[in-house]
Amino acid sequence: MGAGLAVGIGGLAAVGCTRTRTSPLDAAMPARVRGRDFVLRYADGTEEAAFLDGVNIGAAKAGSFPGEFAITKEEYLRWFALISAMNVQVIRVYVNQMPAFYDALAQFNASTDRPLYLLHGAYCNEDMIEEYLDAFGGDGAFKDVFFADIENAVDMVHGNAEVAPRPGNASGTYTSDVSAWTIGWILGIEWTADFVLGTNAANPQRTSFSGTYVRTEDASPFEVFLAEAAELCIARETEAYGTQRPVAICNWCTTDPLDHPNEPSPEMEDAVPVDTEHLRATDAFAAGFFASYHVYPYYPEFIFYDSRYVAGGQDPYLAYLKDLVAYHSQPVLISEYGIPSSRGIAHRNPVTGMSQGHANEARQAEWLMAMNRDIRAAGCVGGLIFTWQDEWFKRTWNSMDYESASRRPFWYNAQSPEECFGLLAFTTGSNITLDGTDAAWKGVKPLAEHEGLSLYASHDAGYLYLLVRGEGVDFEHDALCVPIQVSPGQGSHKGAGLTFDVDVQFLLQICGCDATRVLVDAHYDAFAYSYGHMNAFFDAIPGQYEAESGSFGPVWLAMNRPMLLPESGERTEFERFETGLLACGTADPASAEYDSLADFCIGDGFVEIRLPWMLIGFMDPSTKRAMGNLYTPGGIPEAAVDGVRLGICRATSTSVVPTALYSWDNWDVPETKERLKASYDLLQDYFAGN
Repeated sequence: MGAGLAVGIGGLAAVGCTRTRTSPLDAAMPARVRGRDFVLRYADGTEEAAFLDGVNIGAAKAGSFPGEFAITKEEYLRWFALISAMNVQVIRVYVNQMPAFYDALAQFNASTDRPLYLLHGAYCNEDMIEEYLDAFGGDGAFKDVFFADIENAVDMVHGNAEVAPRPGNASGTYTSDVSAWTIGWILGIEWTADFVLGTNAANPQRTSFSGTYVRTEDASPFEVFLAEAAELCIARETEAYGTQRPVAICNWCTTDPLDHPNEPSPEMEDAVPVDTEHLRATDAFAAGFFASYHVYPYYPEFIFYDSRYVAGGQDPYLAYLKDLVAYHSQPVLISEYGIPSSRGIAHRNPVTGMSQGHANEARQAEWLMAMNRDIRAAGCVGGLIFTWQDEWFKRTWNSMDYESASRRPFWYNAQSPEECFGLLAFTTGSNITLDGTDAAWKGVKPLAEHEGLSLYASHDAGYLYLLVRGEGVDFEHDALCVPIQVSPGQGSHKGAGLTFDVDVQFLLQICGCDATRVLVDAHYDAFAYSYGHMNAFFDAIPGQYEAESGSFGPVWLAMNRPMLLPESGERTEFERFETGLLACGTADPASAEYDSLADFCIGDGFVEIRLPWMLIGFMDPSTKRAMGNLYTPGGIPEAAVDGVRLGICRATSTSVVPTALYSWDNWDVPETKERLKASYDLLQDYFAGN
């Protein structure tokens, strides 16, 4: 059957015609590779080289882990309509989905003149990867699970599967056939270097593969494993359903086939290649292979440290993409590119300024458009934005140690970039908006009063909200202070010239638009503990880490450890970001002045502030758990607390500042609503012009 498909291509009509998305694709082969083009094939025998604009869709929404598959058919239908209206034509999923996904896609595409094409993944069990570090390990157990998922994926797409329940995996009865809109497979995940190296070391005899549809040339043992996976996918679809579509292996910069001599972590980010050029299609596989890469502008570091990519002041992201395209004979799809709109930040490209986080929603769109233009200019065949919806379950390297891993989906951590890549946000339940008005606070009683000042408090799944009123206070210039006790016994009763009735861990200094910030007690400073005390990336001040030191300083986030650049011999500095510095502005999406990174807003006689939970030491606000004593052996402990104690005073106060407890009920299901970010509208206009 495969040979027959191959012969059929020779008689196709001329290519290059302009088609609409309403034109039906060829059921036998809806897409194929032609040289470096990704070609859509239509039922009338014509073809069109396509540029694939689209988005990735994760398997989770706020309040759930991905293995729960909590997204409903109704939600998918709503999302598909919004994605199509954004003027992109492709969605990608990483894992096999529940029947609701395929039912919704079939229903949506059958009812619209703007259907969505599907690139479907096959995921690998990451726990098994860590267990075996060998793709052939466990007497074939890892491969068996992965290959079974591939076969299930093929059957699911064709609406012909009955899959038994398995924890963390999709299951059910699949009857909706979406193969008419499925244009390719992307198999696997972002491969870790130790997994690839472990497979190669454990299987030196596996150096070639020759199947009906796939063969290898100069392959490593890991690439042989990938060839076997591709063979299974193609064989299952060709022989069971009489159809083929292009296949790619998931890859990323860490395991690309290029050399990066100035990568500062070569043992992690340039240790071993996964080269899909070593996988070759036989004549029986007419659809062909394409290359799939996840490429971001701020990581790995070689993107902006490689002299080839920055020479002459060029755009390093574009230079890397050109290098990647030039290497491959296959069409190259950038299957992930993204910018998170988080408050926190994890990496930054010093050349372009593009950062993993601390980009407001307008900047998120600006940088996504710039990357999309680079992807086009480099000669890639498409780019898929990561990702459609925010993913609260995700973790980020520089904040993950300070949150409860089992509770991540149940609250929004604005400090974690990985949670905030989406174009669709989930609002966190409060009716309070930083907008310069105090209407939402009507009826709320003061929590604390002192020296003519009043403090009010509220909360939701993302923030602690505060409002401060004061007679005769000039909030643009006068200095006020809010002492914050999160974890009793860990802070100081004195600090910044003030005295408090309890030991406090944080001080919120309100000093106008440019100098309002959160300070942290030295003993409770997680950044100082992690990078000064534990890793000695900077010198500790004598006595700094002792309780009751009375020393309060800025709240920092780590961005990069000191690194040695192999090619130049240069040693980079430890990079950090003052995340405790608060931004003034309006967080009202309806305002023309909207800034999604606004932390406080000054109104007429008051100031309104929102503090992300992690910024003030909470590891899980949904169960009222905060960081305990950092200097307890065994890592950062969680402490059950009653809530948060708050006070209010002038920065020059000489009396003991009283505090009061603000508490709340624990929750398991966060109250959320969907909200399209400002980036959505900007991207909608951009894609309309392409």
